[in-house]
Amino acid sequence: MPELPEVEAVCRQLAPLVIGSKVVNLDLKLPRIIREGNVDHLLGVTFLSVERFGKFIQMRTTTHISLFVHLRMTGQLLWEPAVNLKDRYVRCIITTDRGELYFRDVRTLGGFWVCDSDRPPWKNLGMDPLIREFSVGYLSQRFSTRKVPIKCLLLDQTIVAGIGNIYASEILFSARINPQRLAESLSPPEIIRLHGAIVEILQKAIESKGTTFKDFRLSDGKEGEFNESLKVYAHQDDACTVCKSSILRIVQSGRSSYYCPQCQPHVIPKAS
Repeated sequence: MPELPEVEAVCRQLAPLVIGSKVVNLDLKLPRIIREGNVDHLLGVTFLSVERFGKFIQMRTTTHISLFVHLRMTGQLLWEPAVNLKDRYVRCIITTDRGELYFRDVRTLGGFWVCDSDRPPWKNLGMDPLIREFSVGYLSQRFSTRKVPIKCLLLDQTIVAGIGNIYASEILFSARINPQRLAESLSPPEIIRLHGAIVEILQKAIESKGTTFKDFRLSDGKEGEFNESLKVYAHQDDACTVCKSSILRIVQSGRSSYYCPQCQPHVIPKAS
């Protein structure tokens, strides 16, 4: 957390507040959140856009540099007055001629990158699932030879950028695919269902402004509302909304996976 829907919701909320505003002051309270570059280079610039790629936020400016932000586990970008000025977890305050933007992070795993707009900080990120180029063919090509559980590949940011643990479980439930299935075993119809589920679940979550379990907040301080729409994630032993079977939880690569054993059977492919 936060995943693609949460980051997209933050971008959409910040855009009308930030775009066109000029940075007039910077108060960096914890220097180590700056992962690259010099935050003072933002002084005097005007923000031109607020965009998302995967889980990264990019705020382009009138110069060649951008402010890139990754929220990671507990990071928050809050617009005044959605934060207590005495909050000890506020790590940086960006004052613009329209108001103040606060970066709050309890665990300080998130950070800022102030670098060339055309040289983003991410490396080897896969395709963003909400762009036109994200296709059934792309998924088929990336999965066809992988002897890895499909749930684990959905979390691989070098394949699809932005999906995390919550939405991987929800996507696989929607596509009726068991999280333990090897990626190479998926049939063409299953790849089609998976592609559709990725796009549909992420878009629905964005419309609900993401999911909040503990730390995630929108820029106005409010929580995401997609929790009420979760079908399997964190629903261990609850009745499946489709077939009434009990939702199961397993651990894959150290992460919890939730699924319905009836709707998502663990089909073992026949030997060729």
